[in-house]
Amino acid sequence: MLTIPEIASQEIEKQIAELSDDNSHTIFVVGSKSVGKSTLLNTFLDKTDAPRETLVLEYSFGRKSNQRQAIEKTICHVWEYGGKLDSNILNTIVATILKRGKYCFCIMIDLSKIKTIWNTLEICLQAIPKTYLDSENSSELIILCGKYDLFKNYDSDIKKFICTTLRSVALIYNAHLLFYSSKEPQLVKRAKELFHNIGFGIFTSFKDRNTNSAKPLVISKKTDSWESIGLPTSTLEQIKMRHLSRISPEAEVPVTDVITTLRHTHPESVLDTKVALKYEELRSLPALDISIDDYLVGIK
Repeated sequence: MLTIPEIASQEIEKQIAELSDDNSHTIFVVGSKSVGKSTLLNTFLDKTDAPRETLVLEYSFGRKSNQRQAIEKTICHVWEYGGKLDSNILNTIVATILKRGKYCFCIMIDLSKIKTIWNTLEICLQAIPKTYLDSENSSELIILCGKYDLFKNYDSDIKKFICTTLRSVALIYNAHLLFYSSKEPQLVKRAKELFHNIGFGIFTSFKDRNTNSAKPLVISKKTDSWESIGLPTSTLEQIKMRHLSRISPEAEVPVTDVITTLRHTHPESVLDTKVALKYEELRSLPALDISIDDYLVGIK
């Protein structure tokens, strides 16, 4: 039996079978819970619907006419992961989804919860497709840091320390780094333009650049350096040790909430049916301590 992501991939593949990879872009968004992923994606896709909680994985898309030929359209496939940040689950999801054309992996970090920053970064970075580093010309990595409206009021030393960590990780992974807040129009505009250029065009770099921790960071890939950051050339493990030596990670709290109702969250009714069956099956289990790999093997 097919998994939910596999069914979704089949539905999408049917719709875009006639489109070439040159006219297809894929964006995968993952990160902190309640950081504003859905809100940002609705803004990017010009949706007026009120954002709703993402259960596990949501798919949406946007189309734009090709400037060279009005008949031909560029399609941007957008995947948003809103489930538990678990390496095994996330790696399975990322490996399963269909990727067409140019690919963008976007990690959204909640700047207002500084004790969760490293854990979120680390889990999401581990899920980056292995082909990313081998296909630099057709792939982009974005570290998008939300809730800047709260972070900007933090102590200046803490802000500088967090910014140093984020800049270091972005430099190591050759990623674009951008601070964002849904409550600051200028930052919303900048993030929307970024997604639009990646989703429907070619993104090279931001028009602006800022490395001052007193202001929202805006740093395109390949424009930062260890000298500018103020650290010697470092590995990810060294950056991790430096970060955790000052900011201890937040203790993990077991999830006890039980979903009692399901809403229609997918355009295709077959996906809603599949989700309902899966939740019903999970609720009937004596304990939810099996690995995602074992579970997926059992339902195929």
